[in-house]
Amino acid sequence: MLRGIRALLLVTMLPVGVACEKVKIDFPDLPKVDLPNVPLPKKGDVNLDVIKSPLGGLQLDPRGDDALTALGACTDLVTYCFEPGARSLDECMDSVPRCTTSKPWDEDECCPSACVDAYVKARDQGQEPIASFEKVFFLEPDCFPGVRALLEGK
Repeated sequence: MLRGIRALLLVTMLPVGVACEKVKIDFPDLPKVDLPNVPLPKKGDVNLDVIKSPLGGLQLDPRGDDALTALGACTDLVTYCFEPGARSLDECMDSVPRCTTSKPWDEDECCPSACVDAYVKARDQGQEPIASFEKVFFLEPDCFPGVRALLEGK
């Protein structure tokens, strides 16, 4: 009984809004990379050969704006925001700018609300922050419009 009264007194002594105050984070500008001028061999007129092997390779079209580039921009926003001891991954996910359309690649850097919700759900289920982030954006990226179709070649 005494513990309950002490807890009640502590809660009533807190300044109003402290327990529910949302942290406002100013996201840093992402570094700009001049992809067309990256010193890599070119395949054709535009594509850059990132990896070359006798069995294939990886090429990059620097003009690309699609679901995967938007997913990359979203995860860049969150990871550039995250700073252990200063800003938690949870705070960054909560504050990341939300996309307003189903075509994030046509917007400024943002993350879909569905991805933020999926992250929160994973955290509520007891997953650690980095595991939740990895699951939502890399292992099961279905919250991000268009990613699954690109990964499956549709």
